[in-house]
This record gives sequence, structure tokens and C-alpha cells, in this order.
Amino acid sequence: MGAPDRDLTDNNAENNAEYKAAYYAENRRRADLAQREFAERTHGWRFTLSADAAAWAATRPGPVLPTDLTHLVEEADAAGLFLKPEPGTIRSAFSSRDPYTEETSGAGFGFWPTAAEHLVVKAGTAVAYDQLNGLDALGVLHLVVDTFATPTASYEQA
Repeated sequence: MGAPDRDLTDNNAENNAEYKAAYYAENRRRADLAQREFAERTHGWRFTLSADAAAWAATRPGPVLPTDLTHLVEEADAAGLFLKPEPGTIRSAFSSRDPYTEETSGAGFGFWPTAAEHLVVKAGTAVAYDQLNGLDALGVLHLVVDTFATPTASYEQA
């Protein structure tokens, strides 16, 4: 059950309160389910690179720029270069921000298991853009794998 559809121009406080209550209840349900899905999996959350990663990365121009990071990771995942604990996809899930300028300072990735209803396994940290200085594609893929060393359970909001 998702949050109810509503006219976003509706200024009726009672309708807005009902909508918000349903929205937050649905997000709580999703968060609880994602936590259970995460805890029930006993395989661990180990991510590595396939033996083909080096050859694939050698065909990519380098160094990798911040604007290329997300696309590179999604391409590598589609090519089967990330060995994941179960079937699913890796893609952009969050970003880090500079605490003073509020500018985006890195990209964080998540893993969407195919067999999960709402679980998103987020990497413990983002890949900071300043870590990319001079790195080729293989170096970047290793950084991405390293960010999954301490994964956390998350979910997609309603």
C-alpha cells in the first residue's frame, strides 16, 4: 500500500495531514521490511571484482572524471564485473556534500537485490571525487568495492 494519490494543489489541512500520515506509515513499513530483509540474509555482504575487470577497464579512457563515475559503475555492473552476494544491480544511491559549500563531493552507491521487496544495500561511504585524481577505471572499480566493506540497510521511499 503506497501513499494515497492526491492533488498537490489541495490546501486542505486535513487532507494534507492524512496524506502525510499515510506517507510516513508507508515509509516506516518499507524501512522495517528492508531491515528484516537485510538481517535474514546470512550470506554476508561481500562485493568483489571479477577476473575480467582489468581487461574491461583497460578499454576505458582514463583517468576517470567525477562526471563519469556513476556511468562507469553502472556500465561495469551491467558487464558483470562486480561479483555480488546475490543477483541484483549496483547504481547511484546517494551523494556526499562538502559541509561548508554544500557542493556535491562524492557519489555513493547502493545494491538493489533482485529478490528483495524494498531492500537497498547502501555502501558505507561514498567515493569522494578527490579520490579519483589520476585513477583509471580499474582503480575506480576497486574504490567502489571498498565502499561496500561496511554496508547498511536502506529502502526506496514511497
